[in-house]
Parts: sequence; C-alpha cells; structure tokens
Amino acid sequence: MSVKLRLKRMGRSNRSFFRLNAIDSRSPRDGRVIEELGFYDPRAKDTAKQFIAKLDRCKHWLDVGAVPSETVSSLLKKSGLDHKQLRLPRPGKPKPAAAAEGEKKEPEKKQPKMPEGAAAPEAAAPAAETK
Repeated sequence: MSVKLRLKRMGRSNRSFFRLNAIDSRSPRDGRVIEELGFYDPRAKDTAKQFIAKLDRCKHWLDVGAVPSETVSSLLKKSGLDHKQLRLPRPGKPKPAAAAEGEKKEPEKKQPKMPEGAAAPEAAAPAAETK
C-alpha cells in the first residue's frame, strides 16, 4: 500500500479549509483517511493559526515512505520540518529553455535536386518564348 500525505478539502463554497491526512494513494482526494495529521486554513489572518500539524507524526509517515504532495511539502518545509522526501524546487536560476520562441533557428531549406540532363525551369521558359 502506497501512502501519500495530501490535503482533504472541507468547508463550504468560497470558504474552504483543508485537513492534512495520510491517505492511500489509490483513494480519492476526499476519501477515507488512514490518519489525520493537521489542518490548513489559507483564509486565517494569523499566520501561526494558518497551518497546524502534528510534526512528529508527519515525520513518522515520511520515514516509513509516505510521499507528500507539492503543497504539503511546501507547508511542512515552512513549518520547520526538514526531510529527504520533501520535494521542493531548488533555489537558483531556472533552467533555460531549449530555445526561446523568438529565437528559434529555422532549418536551412534545401533546393530540390534536378537530374543532370534537365534544365532549370527558369532557363526553359525564355527558350520557349523566342519563337
């Protein structure tokens, strides 16, 4: 059984809050949970009350192989938990794209090969007009 640390959406429309749960990866977002680990209320004015989690239990689940979602990784990192399973983008310059859209190099257009005995179309046209 693969376990993930995910947020479960709750609350009414336009006033949502989330519970942090350890969930089987095959179950839906708001499905049955294994253990409730905390909650996240993005609309709370006090940042200390915005995210509250049982950090010791979160660390336990990470130690036994649970994979956190990107949002959960970010929240746990901000709350002070440091673990190898937390997957966040590394600080620094973003990787350059292969080529910017305005700077795309166009491949050189190759001229169609003509048989050696055939004349170019421009050369044949004036010869026909001379009659």
